[in-house]
Amino acid sequence: MDRRASFAAPSIRVKIPDQLPTLFEPQKTMAHGHSSQAGHTPGSVIPADDDANASPERRLTALALQLALLEKAASRLGTLAFIWATVVLLGGFAITLGRTDFWCITGLLLIEGTRILGRSHELEWQHQSTWHRSRRASAVVRRAFYWTQLLSASACVSLSLVRLLHQRYGGAEEARTNRYAALNIFYALALAEALLFLVEKALWEYKVGHRRVLDSVAQDSRLASVAVRRFFYDSYSRCLNGSVFDGLHMDLVSYADDLLTAGSHDEQSMGAGILVALAESDRYADATLRKIGTSAPTIERLIEMLSWKSASEREVRRSAAVVVSMLTGRKLIALRVTGIPGAIESVASLLYADLDELNLLGLSILNKLAHDHDNCDRIGKTRGLLDKIISYSSIDHGPATTPRDMRLKAVKQSLRVVKRLAGTTGNTGKLLRRELTDIVFTVSNIREVLQRRDLKVRSELHQLGVEILTSLAMEEEAREIIGSTGGVVNVLVAMFLPSEFSNGADGARGCLQVDAVRVEAGEALAMLALESKRNCGAIIMAMGGGVGRLVEALNDPVAIVGAARILRNLCSYSGDEWRLPLREVTAGATKVLKTIMAEKGKILNIFLGLAAQMLRFMEPCELRASLATARVAEGVLARTLVQVLREYSRPSMDVPRVRRYAIELAVALMRSDPARYVALFVEFGLEGELRRVAGTTSQLECFNVFSGSVGLSRRASSVCSLV
Repeated sequence: MDRRASFAAPSIRVKIPDQLPTLFEPQKTMAHGHSSQAGHTPGSVIPADDDANASPERRLTALALQLALLEKAASRLGTLAFIWATVVLLGGFAITLGRTDFWCITGLLLIEGTRILGRSHELEWQHQSTWHRSRRASAVVRRAFYWTQLLSASACVSLSLVRLLHQRYGGAEEARTNRYAALNIFYALALAEALLFLVEKALWEYKVGHRRVLDSVAQDSRLASVAVRRFFYDSYSRCLNGSVFDGLHMDLVSYADDLLTAGSHDEQSMGAGILVALAESDRYADATLRKIGTSAPTIERLIEMLSWKSASEREVRRSAAVVVSMLTGRKLIALRVTGIPGAIESVASLLYADLDELNLLGLSILNKLAHDHDNCDRIGKTRGLLDKIISYSSIDHGPATTPRDMRLKAVKQSLRVVKRLAGTTGNTGKLLRRELTDIVFTVSNIREVLQRRDLKVRSELHQLGVEILTSLAMEEEAREIIGSTGGVVNVLVAMFLPSEFSNGADGARGCLQVDAVRVEAGEALAMLALESKRNCGAIIMAMGGGVGRLVEALNDPVAIVGAARILRNLCSYSGDEWRLPLREVTAGATKVLKTIMAEKGKILNIFLGLAAQMLRFMEPCELRASLATARVAEGVLARTLVQVLREYSRPSMDVPRVRRYAIELAVALMRSDPARYVALFVEFGLEGELRRVAGTTSQLECFNVFSGSVGLSRRASSVCSLV
């Protein structure tokens, strides 16, 4: 699984209409829950928290420890040899030493001094070689010091070995015994020191040169090779300069944090690059994001980098944006991000760059932040931010030279953010929906998206656009604005009831996507028709001046819920001038009655409401004819309604209006044929059930629409008044 920042649309899955959560039912929590483990999909495997996965630098620090042990052992032997030579040999036997041994000892000390000097400078130039501006010169100097050390060590081995094998030390006879032992010890120390150093160099060449450990780590963790080398050199230097175990405590995330807060531009760029590579890695992402999330200075620095405007800092800014985007995918870390003063403003600055990846990253971050209710409020209050977000929802946004795919990605990200904001609950949601609707480009940009018929736009963007309209239409003023925007109602009707030719031409996946858009378009039309006489008229005219197509859609398993809900609202709110066209609704009476007898749950709930309104357009004889055609006896229908009230002894969150609609239908039946239905309802005990309903009513049954658990669009009549 590739964790690299992606802006691809998630796959669309069509749920069974009876189980689809909508704004017509209350929700205890927001529909877009925020996972604290964002980045893991049901099919992905969360890596085990073991050393191999959590520590990409483990091989580097282990190698640094091995090399440092050899280097320190060689250095300690060299120190001992130097002390032995100066104190014992040159101090105690200086006069009795032979000329050859005197100059050999002096030469070995000078050679060792040269090696140590070359070693210390080599480490400095190794660091320098990790910077691009001085890489070539540094490499030349570093190689010079490298060969100087090799030649020095080789000379020490040769000279010491020759003298040990020769064993002819000469000098005064009286001090020969102790002098022989002293010289053997010195030459042995010098030989051991040089051999250890050569073993260290051999291990270095084998691991770094032949096995290419640094390149392997860089490839596995997708890090830049220069960053891995610098980390390794720093770890090795720390082992040499302090405790030999100091390098083991280094980790790449903390190292990158230190680089980010450094003053050098190159160091900041390298630090950001390390964090991006680790955060996008399947194996190391979780551990990396946890470490970054617990470091407040690092998060603050990343947020600060988002607002950098210099062209030379563009790549660092992009890297910081990628890391912040991944951090905000986790709820707890996202809260820390937004707790930083000016964080939203820094993210918003990404939207003011040219249309490129920075814009997409900025919109992606805002989309993730908008999972939280308080963040939605902050986004709405950030000056000019809503207008800028909306500007990206236009397909024609940006220069003509901008690639089409880039524009479509920007539109998709913009619509995702707007969808989050429009679906916010409570007073914050009301204010945001009002502000979004007041922006004159919001509805028109969405209309442009919905009117595009090419497959790429339809499959990725239509559903987002329709969902936004559904959420905005929760507000009465917004409903009128959407309905009065030319072409919106027509395009929604075309989506909800597509022609046969356009419905099945895109294969199985295309059909699923079309079905998903159809379900949402039905929700949007039902919401627009709610308590809006003008919108009801616009919907009827968009369907050719009648509702016959909606009646036919009652037999479509994809459109059944939406069609029933739209018909009910049209019958309820269209007004007397549309009474004649609405007479067509009676053609679906048989289907409605059969559904009431056979279905449960949401479909039963909606069809009860539709039946209650449908009876307003039917004569008693038409009702009897429909019952006969549906093979439903009057007594069975009456008993079913009483049974519904008995089954739902208390209000239900899943079907909050089922008791209201059952009572409305019972009232409509008794008004249609009082002599027959009054007697039936008395026989089946309707009065007792009504008394129970009157004693268990709640606010849940008083609203048409819900924003989370907050009711909107209060009904004119209460359940008690119906009872």
